[in-house]
Amino acid sequence: MRVRRTGAERAFTLLEVLIAMSMFTVVGFAVVVLMKAGVDMWIGGNTSSQQEDRLEQSLPRLEEDARMVSVPAQADLIPFDPQNPDPKEEPSPLPAINRMVSGVHLYKIGERTVPSRYWAFVREIGPTELDAYVRRAGTSAEADAYIDGKNDEQEFKEKKHKATGGLMEVLWIYLPDEDRVGVGNLCRAFRSPIGGKDTLLEPKNHADLEVVRAKIAPEPIMSNVLYFDIWFWTEFTTSWEWTPSEPSVVQRPKAGQDGKVRVFASGPSYTWDSTRALLPKKEFKLARGPESIGFTSDDIWPRKVRVRVAVVEEHTELAKGIGEGEREFTVVSTDFAVGRGDISGHYFKIGDEWIRVSGRDVRRGDRFLVLDRGALGTNAVAHGRDNAVHYGRMMDFVLSIPSFRDDNNRD
Repeated sequence: MRVRRTGAERAFTLLEVLIAMSMFTVVGFAVVVLMKAGVDMWIGGNTSSQQEDRLEQSLPRLEEDARMVSVPAQADLIPFDPQNPDPKEEPSPLPAINRMVSGVHLYKIGERTVPSRYWAFVREIGPTELDAYVRRAGTSAEADAYIDGKNDEQEFKEKKHKATGGLMEVLWIYLPDEDRVGVGNLCRAFRSPIGGKDTLLEPKNHADLEVVRAKIAPEPIMSNVLYFDIWFWTEFTTSWEWTPSEPSVVQRPKAGQDGKVRVFASGPSYTWDSTRALLPKKEFKLARGPESIGFTSDDIWPRKVRVRVAVVEEHTELAKGIGEGEREFTVVSTDFAVGRGDISGHYFKIGDEWIRVSGRDVRRGDRFLVLDRGALGTNAVAHGRDNAVHYGRMMDFVLSIPSFRDDNNRD
């Protein structure tokens, strides 16, 4: 016998409808969250992949330069005597121009002062794009031109290139963009033969930005660079991480009364001066003094170099100005720096100032909370509305210097 159901029994109850709606809402919300997380991950992964691709295209030249660093043959060692800085007994003095030097230039752009890292050294020419020029260089008695990337083809046709001696100078330098605050290019210049009044190995020759652009005209290797920094591993270095503001060698190993050498914890050097006389001791901890510039037996070269680079991955603008002491900033785009996961401790660049953030305001996606102002050696300053805000992940890599030379003439 068939049992007939009433209309009330065939319909859903209000409670059932509400439960079903709640379930669909929860499921829909979960799907949206998952989709947004997936999109954020894709955006983050895609921008990171693009940055890595740019580095892979640009950094092999830097790696090759480091691998080919030229260190002169070691002269016979004699003790360095500060009371007799120019001993007559030094055999076969080496050319003091065959050097490596690295430091910081402070370039003036309008009212701004922008720090610029540089690294200049001598490398063996080896098989490079200069091969054709090198083969003919020095074949004319009237040769007086350098192979330097400027007018090389015409000078080659006229046989004006001087003999290279198998060596070339290389300069890596960060040049700020005059029109885009906070952004610049990582550039490379070269010159062969080494030496001469316009040598790249003399820091004074590239201390003026106008001179660098007009006279040296280095080639941009990597564009949209936010940060370029380098540290050097000495024979006394025990860790890359030292004082965040200025990593430096602090003390040489010493032998105790028991004859055992005590190796003190020591960071890398922030600067380098192979002659130990170009840079003052306050800048280069291993410096000896001006009298050392002609004493080539105590010249030194680093074992390794750590390079840190950040290029623009994302950018937006400030939604409102911030004072130099404010601990938060608001940007125009709520999607700025999405897909980065926990951004606590990440660095953002506003103008020329680096700011380390503690995170994003959970109530507002466009507001960031500040951990440190004036980070990475910059100064905390006020920024106006619409000032550019950049983000780029810091990437580190270490280059080996196969032909390093330790300090064999110790105090």
